[in-house]
Amino acid sequence: MSGDPSILRAMARLRKALEKHMHMDDRAEELARREGGRPIRSGVLAAYDTAALGRKLRPMLEYDGRGWRALADEIGVTSPDLSRVMAGQDIAAGKVFAICDWAGLDARAFYRPHVGAPPPRKRPRRVPRGRVFHGKSTETVGTTRCSLD
Repeated sequence: MSGDPSILRAMARLRKALEKHMHMDDRAEELARREGGRPIRSGVLAAYDTAALGRKLRPMLEYDGRGWRALADEIGVTSPDLSRVMAGQDIAAGKVFAICDWAGLDARAFYRPHVGAPPPRKRPRRVPRGRVFHGKSTETVGTTRCSLD
């Protein structure tokens, strides 16, 4: 196939970029299987797995097509924050939540507890005193029905 050289160069660059992304995804899956699901950079303290967040976020940012500054303004973070996430570096929890809200992701899915942490407790829901619901709504007490004859 003899075509325009610029198109052939662009296709070769695209092929190389796709192969690189596929290799990164394969490597991340391999490390996740090998380490029993722990993040690639596991530490002693509780943190967010920003490397996994960056892998999920990269296709969204690239598909959007706008620059990182414009996207960061829309999300409510700075462009260096987006750069840090893409590099797998830690950022503040509030910024992780802002990015996940924008991307439609669950921020809790990227949370990694500290080493040796007990499983999270489920606390019973407490009802404040004097506000017990007995099965009848207090809003409908004393109202009359209107008929449409």
